[in-house]
Amino acid sequence: MSKLLNISEFIAFFVGASANLTANKEQINALNVFPVPDGDTGTNMGLTMSSAVKELSEQTDIPKAAERLAHGALLGARGNSGVILSQILRGFAQGLDGCQQVGAVDFARAMQKGVELAYKSVMRPVEGTILTVARKMAEASGEAVAVNAEMDLENLLELMLAQGHQALANTPNQLPVLKQAGVVDSGASGLVAIFEGGLRALRGEEFELPLQVETKADFTKQQATGTQNLVNHYCTEFFIHGQGIDVEAYRRHLQGMGESQVIVGNATVVKTHIHTADPGAVLSYALQFGSLHDLKIDNMKDQHRETLLDEVEKEQAQTAQPELKAEPEAVTEASAADLAGVMDNAAEAMAEVFEELGPVELPLCGAVAVSSGSGLDQIFTEMGVNTLVSGGQSMNPSAEDILQAINNTTAQQVVVLPNNSNIVMAANQASQLADKPVVVVPSKFITQGIAAMMNFDPESSAEENAETMQQAAVLVHSGQITYAVRDSQFDGQEIHEGDILGLLEGTIAVVEASVQETMLKLLPQMFDDDTSLITLLYGEGVTEDEAEAAAAELAESFPDYEIEVQLGGQAVYHYLLAVE
Repeated sequence: MSKLLNISEFIAFFVGASANLTANKEQINALNVFPVPDGDTGTNMGLTMSSAVKELSEQTDIPKAAERLAHGALLGARGNSGVILSQILRGFAQGLDGCQQVGAVDFARAMQKGVELAYKSVMRPVEGTILTVARKMAEASGEAVAVNAEMDLENLLELMLAQGHQALANTPNQLPVLKQAGVVDSGASGLVAIFEGGLRALRGEEFELPLQVETKADFTKQQATGTQNLVNHYCTEFFIHGQGIDVEAYRRHLQGMGESQVIVGNATVVKTHIHTADPGAVLSYALQFGSLHDLKIDNMKDQHRETLLDEVEKEQAQTAQPELKAEPEAVTEASAADLAGVMDNAAEAMAEVFEELGPVELPLCGAVAVSSGSGLDQIFTEMGVNTLVSGGQSMNPSAEDILQAINNTTAQQVVVLPNNSNIVMAANQASQLADKPVVVVPSKFITQGIAAMMNFDPESSAEENAETMQQAAVLVHSGQITYAVRDSQFDGQEIHEGDILGLLEGTIAVVEASVQETMLKLLPQMFDDDTSLITLLYGEGVTEDEAEAAAAELAESFPDYEIEVQLGGQAVYHYLLAVE
């Protein structure tokens, strides 16, 4: 290893760091404090690092390479540990400004700058985490070069790594929750893996360049459209502002004009969502009740034309005989022509609608929400969310995914609901990169996000919406029913693999053998003097009949409360519970 890193060695360090982190991600995931199926720190940090290094092979200059490294991490950051890692790399890049080669003094200075920015990125830094281990490593590097500015970089990295291992081993003494679970901090473990991989690469161990990066998933999606029906293919949404609106009469009339109707409101404001073949007729009827606002019409055939063509081609490929090779091509061309004709007619219909209504202004505020199941997607869509981001436990979206959703939202300003405590930091990072005003409502649970959306108003600013939405979110008591993935002990409770766990605001509160027993013991801990409604959102492994039976049993045990059952479709959790 040379005393000064050139661009090739600089790149090798971070490619090796990323490769080693990815190789150890499952062991890092297993360090999750709670024995629940949502440990994803290693995955999040691995994907963040993969995003950071994907453009390094094209760089010929260390400051530019460091800048691209930081930019890739910034956009690819997932989960709290991923965001903190991105800030370490951002500061690291700033510390290398102007360096064409990197020596021990340069590396130490860059690491210290990285730690400085990482601490600033966290509102309430907690010791015994990745922050502590990064700080200890930076302090060790600073002290070492202060004594010997000419030391070899390899010696510096060995010293930093030794300090990192020592600080990592000490994390359970700083965080009691780690000691109870018998693990070290997962994010800190990921940081140590990064330095181990970097040092291995500099010592000559080969890593592929460019590193194989997993194909990026499309985490963003526009609201649910029910595309199976190609007759009522215009998803039409708007608000009516008027006086003395008969909502029930309006709702009854629209039943014959389309499907998937969601009509809510009162005598002065009514929100309409409908899938219809004739949006002009719907809008003309609605104008009888008042003025129309926040109009949005999506052609669902247009959105899914490519998918339909792909399916036609796939079916033909499976059924065609070799001697009839020309026939599938003719069918494909005809199908494409038919769809093109449909699209032309749809475009004309849309033009007529907009000509009648005149120019449509963008709504003042739109909403982006992270969602984790088909039922939850529908709930958020019907409540007015403009753009959904797929994510949640074990699948945290990146800052770039959330930024893309913000940019896809046709509104002047945007509020973002992360709906998971491990996504809040990535959402904040995305908001800072957006080119329009964005405010993050720091919802930690899906149930908080649903409560918040009940107070969303597209005619209010993002700041005003965030204030009222946050007030509503914190009034909801949130619970989750899941299962243990390993034997463990928490807060004096023995936990065995397969036990059913009841989480109250994210913390294990009940351990039982069955889902129903767990709910019966968890719910009373969620009640207060104002409780009147219990909502059960059942997950992908629970049938509707099972959920209704569970609700019926709860009704017998808690007769003073109204119980509502809805499909959530979420993974990991049998039920999400909300008490209001």
